[in-house]
Amino acid sequence: MTETTFPEQTLQDLHAVLQEENGQYEALLGLAQSQGVMMTSHDIEGLEENARQMSEGLSDADSVRIRRERLASDLMSLSGARTPGSLSAWLDTQPENIQGTLTGPLQSVRRTAGELARTNEMNRRLANFCLDLVEEEAALLRRCLLEDPAGRYDSGANPAKNGQGGVLHRQA
Repeated sequence: MTETTFPEQTLQDLHAVLQEENGQYEALLGLAQSQGVMMTSHDIEGLEENARQMSEGLSDADSVRIRRERLASDLMSLSGARTPGSLSAWLDTQPENIQGTLTGPLQSVRRTAGELARTNEMNRRLANFCLDLVEEEAALLRRCLLEDPAGRYDSGANPAKNGQGGVLHRQA
């Protein structure tokens, strides 16, 4: 490997942006983990606040990602790379001093982003499960109110035979 020289500032800027990006993903990961807990505890108000924070966090993380991509592209261009490829592939061809500066933060970003993706997938599945439960409960309620004459309020309604309130009393 030939020793390549880059402006030290560009290398340090990329290092700092990778660390910042990892921090953004860690914050999003914390929000995603909280989101799963709130879904299981039915904390609707908490979920609304979490969604607001998640939206802000995603916007911030996207800004940092764009800065990282620009710096990486600049650094690869300065090295004489003909076609911009992935930072990882480019890094594998660089001298040890450059690899030593960027490999750790890059691996941290990958690790945290992977954990965030897994947590988001679990939350998606949990949300779908919750929606399925709501659909089932709504179907049960519809059947109770529409098929049980004591639960109807139209001309086909019958008086409740099981005490005051009929279906609604039993449900409560």
